[in-house]
Amino acid sequence: MSVTVHTLGCRVNQYESQYLAEQLAKVVREPEVHIVNTCTVTSLADRKSRQLVARLRREHPHALVVAVGCGADAAGESLVRAGADLLVTNRDKMWVADEILRFVQSRPPHGAGSWPPLDGERITGPETRVRALLKVQDGCTVGCTFCKTWQVRGPLRSKSPLVARAEAAALAGAGHREIVLVGINLAQYGEDSPSRPSLVDLLQELLTVPHVRYRLSSLNPDGLDDELVALFAGESRLCPHLHLPLQSGDEGILRAMGRSYSVAQYVERAQTFLAAVPLATLGADVMVGFPGEDEDAFARTVATLEDLRPLNVHVFRYSPRPQTAAARLAPRVVPRIAARRAAELASLAAHWARDTELRFVGTEVEVVVEEARGSALWGRSQNYLWVEVRGDEAPRGTIVRARLTARADGHLVGVRTDRAQDS
Repeated sequence: MSVTVHTLGCRVNQYESQYLAEQLAKVVREPEVHIVNTCTVTSLADRKSRQLVARLRREHPHALVVAVGCGADAAGESLVRAGADLLVTNRDKMWVADEILRFVQSRPPHGAGSWPPLDGERITGPETRVRALLKVQDGCTVGCTFCKTWQVRGPLRSKSPLVARAEAAALAGAGHREIVLVGINLAQYGEDSPSRPSLVDLLQELLTVPHVRYRLSSLNPDGLDDELVALFAGESRLCPHLHLPLQSGDEGILRAMGRSYSVAQYVERAQTFLAAVPLATLGADVMVGFPGEDEDAFARTVATLEDLRPLNVHVFRYSPRPQTAAARLAPRVVPRIAARRAAELASLAAHWARDTELRFVGTEVEVVVEEARGSALWGRSQNYLWVEVRGDEAPRGTIVRARLTARADGHLVGVRTDRAQDS
């Protein structure tokens, strides 16, 4: 038996792929199964999902090819045409093993009806990556006009703090020293629960698990309230790097996108975090080429980021998604102009990253070892700096402390100042 899970898209998909792999290994007995965990966030993501399904069909003509997740919801027919034998939507993803058995045995679909709670979706075995992923939230009700994801991810669902803590303890027991909390909209964590736990409540519960640090994958700026900033400021095991999606620095474009904050609110929240939290750094998502974005609007986006100088910026071009409100908006931005803006922003982002990295030369950071090259260790610091650490060897996945001495060849260089923190 061979079950292979192929993952496209976000960290939520990565977590779910690990969960699916564990479940499938227990029950599926087909000779060869390929699961494609699809993404539909852009037209490029749709195309990559179709291409992967088609390639698997060509290379494994006798295998069972199953397309699951967001693409199966949004573009299922195209995946079947590409060669998928079976589609499993997000609603039924948790029962993918049952769906495969029903398909093989020619039984009717599962027909789950209601969306499953997240408390039943838990990873129990060790992950292969250095950082473990812990999914704590799914769904989104913001309804951004450009976004297809909220349409296919279902209602808000949150994993209870106690269940999340148990899963974190298992991951820490398997040797992970950093856990990344993932969700479709972490800012809405707990809104669906009768007890209304907040993100702060969740983090305080998780912090009772010793010997592990926590990172948030992405957080909409309206989720960064004063209580959360204070928790980050006072707790060294919360990694002081927040990826806050901006999307645009122009108020009119933000309103057309349906975002839930203003530019001024974004800047205020980001600056508060950077000022209050030791070693803090910032990341951002930015979309260029949204309908109606003229040169002045783009310039305002650049100016907003110029003031904040984020460590990393994810730049992507607007892609009209079927059945979204933005797909009907005009005027459209010419593709070559959107491409030019994306390239310009990426070049500026590289300069901002360099300036931010240089600010930390002379400081001490804690680095999770991801790989060894020759006599050096490489990994990410708690504030998401990519660091080459020179000194004693340490196993992959451990945390070492280093003093940053220089920036060279696009990364920071540090000297080991402690022995490996194995506990």
